[in-house]
Amino acid sequence: MKKDYTLFIVDDDPMQLEMLKDHLSKFKNFEIKIFPTGEECLMALSEKPDIVILDFNLNSISKGAINGLDVLKLIKKDAPDAEVIMLSGQEKIEVAVNTMKYGAFDYVVKNESSFYRSENAIFNLLRKFKLTKDAAMYRRLAFAFAIGFVVLLIGIAFLFFTGHITNNVGWA
Repeated sequence: MKKDYTLFIVDDDPMQLEMLKDHLSKFKNFEIKIFPTGEECLMALSEKPDIVILDFNLNSISKGAINGLDVLKLIKKDAPDAEVIMLSGQEKIEVAVNTMKYGAFDYVVKNESSFYRSENAIFNLLRKFKLTKDAAMYRRLAFAFAIGFVVLLIGIAFLFFTGHITNNVGWA
């Protein structure tokens, strides 16, 4: 059965990765894929993830690994529709501002409430997805209404000029 959304989790801490996956597995309409490095995540972008939860520091497995900010930039370049939630142990406001500047949807500091804050960010993204879908539907409806109204006006003008509709009331 095809899931509604694809969620990538990228973290170089295997315990954090598995715990977050387990916590978020309650989303039954999500296909969750985990990656220990940013490079592996980037190679899987062809699967078009809807949401990526990305760790800021990704160099504990390989010291030469690219960091989360660079992975974020590449995700936004190669899969611009993917929404990214950054996870970091850093509480520096500059780090959060930088990640948002490069396209992250939210910035979550790793602490005892980070799983619930990640879950909340996902709920906010789901609301955003629904609003975007609804807005597209309303644009299509408005366009269809405008076309129908123009056709109606053209029909009335045609009937008026062919004499089927007149200004004379007929009983006077």
